Amino acid sequence: MIRVLPILLLTTTTAWAADLKDDARKFLELCQTAKYDEAYARFGPKMAAALPKEKLAEVWTNIGGQLGPIESMAEPQEDRIGASRRVKILCRFKPMTLEALISYDPDGKIEGFFLNTPTPPAAPKAEPPYVDRAKYTEEDVVVGADGWPLPGTLARPKGLELPALVVLVQGSGPHDRDETIGPNAPFRDLAHGLASRGVAVLRYDKRTRTHKSRYADPKAGAAVVVQDEVVDDALASVAKARTWKGIAPNRIFVLGHSLGATTAPMIAEQDGRLAGVILLAASTRPSADVVREQSDYVRKVDPVRAKGLDALDAKLDEHLTALKAGTLGDDDKVLGGAVRYWKSMDATRPAQRLAEQPNLPALILQGGRDYQVTEADLEAFRRVLPNRPNVTIKLYPDLNHTFMKGEGKATPSEYDKPGFVDVRVVEDIAAWVGSVPSH
Repeated sequence: MIRVLPILLLTTTTAWAADLKDDARKFLELCQTAKYDEAYARFGPKMAAALPKEKLAEVWTNIGGQLGPIESMAEPQEDRIGASRRVKILCRFKPMTLEALISYDPDGKIEGFFLNTPTPPAAPKAEPPYVDRAKYTEEDVVVGADGWPLPGTLARPKGLELPALVVLVQGSGPHDRDETIGPNAPFRDLAHGLASRGVAVLRYDKRTRTHKSRYADPKAGAAVVVQDEVVDDALASVAKARTWKGIAPNRIFVLGHSLGATTAPMIAEQDGRLAGVILLAASTRPSADVVREQSDYVRKVDPVRAKGLDALDAKLDEHLTALKAGTLGDDDKVLGGAVRYWKSMDATRPAQRLAEQPNLPALILQGGRDYQVTEADLEAFRRVLPNRPNVTIKLYPDLNHTFMKGEGKATPSEYDKPGFVDVRVVEDIAAWVGSVPSH
């Protein structure tokens, strides 16, 4: 899933995509060290016209004269206003703390920069009404492949000696353990909802978030493929969970969302011992086709974001045509990502891999209002898994890509509105996990 530029969720938020949080921090560091040429190079046309390089130097010199240098910076926070993405960073100067607000245009260039009095912290996100905090506990854990430690959270239902465990695997992009997107946290909803119903849940931050500095080298970023971005850490986390006391080692499931769902059958194939897989919005079609379809859809339903696509469409067609033609080398770039990564996405083949694992139970769920992964993707599972008794396929006509309820055609702006994963999804997953026999 689903950060994320939700209009192209499967591609533009991969490990090698530009991280605006890092860019914003770097911009402030360049200003701080008087490297104004490099700082100015990050400006888009409007910002460059409004704040020429000489003026930028003058403004920052005045800031330093009044406040001194920035002594420390807090973790950047990102949000979205219309077609713009914004990064907020609390900057501690000696006399006071101010909030740097850096706004980016759809091309990833700075279009605005402000230093403001910090806004009060937002209240903690409300829990879904179907969550009962009295029925489970949470503890911090560390999982991930060797050399890639990942912080995570294990939710344990109370009163059960050996509950089943569901391991959550996120969509594309450097997601946190809650798969946070705007004001929403789909994986937190799932974890707390399932734990309230007697199912233990493990969720963890992705390596592309926790270890993003290791991908700063362009060569490292270009070498990323789905196996190490997603699969290796899921396999290692499942293996570690089997050693934990109070978890049924033969009742461990992988639940993937978006790219995580697309890779779940691959994870099961390599692990060989999973009790089952749960796929939420798994893509089954060539990634180039999906990206083109997403862009065309957004043009129709969201005029504001469509303006941001105007400048990208010619490049989009050029890149996708070259990708489909197979004329590019693995190191060549398509929409910012190496061709090898695109190939690794298309090699996941989730429907075929499930067909090749006839004894693997699977629950496949799809939102009918999802424009990123659609019922066309679901159809592939129906076609290759007809009448298989250990496979359940379900469509929710009124749910979007994050399995939240809505009306009419889904739009990217839905991700800016607070909501919860629908209770039907939580209850269906819990019931299905309970119905799968131990092995």
